[in-house]
Amino acid sequence: MSDEKILGTTTVTQRWRISLIKAVREEFEKDGVEVEEGDRLVYKLKDGEIVVEPA
Repeated sequence: MSDEKILGTTTVTQRWRISLIKAVREEFEKDGVEVEEGDRLVYKLKDGEIVVEPA
């Protein structure tokens, strides 16, 4: 059984930009991580999936 949870979707805008949706920000906050404008995130390839984490 997978613990997969869909938090929502986002749209790729001009110049390949995406938004960090509220549900993802709330999940970070549950883990005690506050993400604010100007913060850096890291994208990792982990077990064949892309993971977003605070840098």
